[in-house]
This record gives sequence, structure tokens and C-alpha cells, in this order.
Amino acid sequence: MEKVIVGQIINTHGIKGELKIKLSTDFVTERFQKNAHLYIDNHGEMLDMTVLSYRFHKGNVLVSFQDHQDINLVEKYKGCKLYAEKNLELLEDDEYYIGDLIGCEVYNHHDFIGVVQDVQLYEHHDIFVVRGKQKIMIPYVDAFVKEINIDTKRIDVSLIEGFYDED
Repeated sequence: MEKVIVGQIINTHGIKGELKIKLSTDFVTERFQKNAHLYIDNHGEMLDMTVLSYRFHKGNVLVSFQDHQDINLVEKYKGCKLYAEKNLELLEDDEYYIGDLIGCEVYNHHDFIGVVQDVQLYEHHDIFVVRGKQKIMIPYVDAFVKEINIDTKRIDVSLIEGFYDED
């Protein structure tokens, strides 16, 4: 089954094995409910973990996993990404997962400028990392991103002059 990123482990919390998660999902309740399966990407090895509990703390989620209620068992996961199984039923008709943007071709006023290589997640807005002749960082805001078509893997943007070197 295909997996989608739901967050990144940014630290431990306390001594009982709680992990602090920087979220990248809108479906916190569904993803972090008791007995849900999440996957830690531990340097290429996907570890299947079962949620014991979660709670909110200062804008992040603290999660603990079954059989891992000890800081010594979870410290090694700091910096790892956290995934869940892709569930299209959670999405509305015009919604998509962040991972669906990877590989999309980006066009500025109908001129091809590159392909989305990554989406960096930030509190105020995300940023598309686009690779073409050069690396371009495009804020995911309405002022720049005009249309996204996941089916055709195309993103149309309207960038201001000087945003990137067009030569």
C-alpha cells in the first residue's frame, strides 16, 4: 500500500517515550488515533508502529507507541519522517496529498521551468522545490500558484520578474 508523510519526529518529550511530531497532515485524529499504524522511516527501513496515545502540546503532537514507552527506545528516531497508509477517502474532491505534487511539471506563464522535487513544510506556507535549469523555491501561496492539476501532473504559476534567472 502507498504511504504518505504525516509528520517529522523533531524530538523526544519526557522519559516515557513520547515523540514530538511536526505535523504535515490535516487528518490528525484519523492518523494518530489509538491502535492506528504509523511508519517511521528509520534511514530507509520502514518500522510499523502502533499508536498507544497522542496529545497536542505547543502546536505539535506528542505521540507514544506501543512497546516503546521509554526514552531510550525512541531517541534514535529524532529527525525521522513519519508515514501513514494513503487513504483517498479522507480527501474532498478537490484535495490531494503533498506527495502527489512531487514529479509535477511547473509552468510559469506557459513556459516550462522544472519539476517539483520536494515540498518543504512550514508553519505559514509550504514551499515547492523545483528543479529545472536551476533550483527554484516557490512559496505555495495564491499569489504565485495559479492552478494545480494532479491528474496531468501540471502546476501553473505566475512568478514576478526577477524571481528566477530565465536564461
